[in-house]
Amino acid sequence: MLLRPVDYLDKQPAAHTMKALRRITLFLVVLAAGLALVGFFLPAQYHVERSITVNAPPDKVFAIASSFKTWESWTAWNLQMDPTLQRTISETDSAVGSTMSWEGKKAGQGEMKLTKVTSPQEFTYDLEFNHGQYKSVGTMTFQPSGEGTTVIWSDEGGLGGNPFLHWMALAMDKMIGPDFEKGLAGLKALAEKK
Repeated sequence: MLLRPVDYLDKQPAAHTMKALRRITLFLVVLAAGLALVGFFLPAQYHVERSITVNAPPDKVFAIASSFKTWESWTAWNLQMDPTLQRTISETDSAVGSTMSWEGKKAGQGEMKLTKVTSPQEFTYDLEFNHGQYKSVGTMTFQPSGEGTTVIWSDEGGLGGNPFLHWMALAMDKMIGPDFEKGLAGLKALAEKK
């Protein structure tokens, strides 16, 4: 069957479009495979740490920071960040087993539980998001520093075997670090004001 010139012109755009779609698809497949391959060699673990010096004694700073009842007033994760945030705090406070859970549109769902409390030097907590899908361990230490206290806040965890999440481990310091800095500044302001 002979093609008329009009038929030939009508089929050209379709052929070019299909060729371009195949190239784009191939590029995306190669890109995803490359990211996955490199991701296997990236660390699945992350560690975030920030510190600040507070002009108040360790016992005073520790009492504020170890009480989940005060976290709304000094951390970055508050009603200003997420107006839908709802917290539930256990009756026990500043003690092993004390918990705080939350849910909000921006903050998501999570829970913290104090697992070690050594007043006024340190406390450790387990943290989980999305009903245990993501877990980490956080620690706050309070070291005497002249007339004040150096507070060190750290969090570390793993993101499992998914190589794409290993890329996220590289970004955790930039994702969480600014919130730690804002929280520590809030803790400093609150401890120095009281």
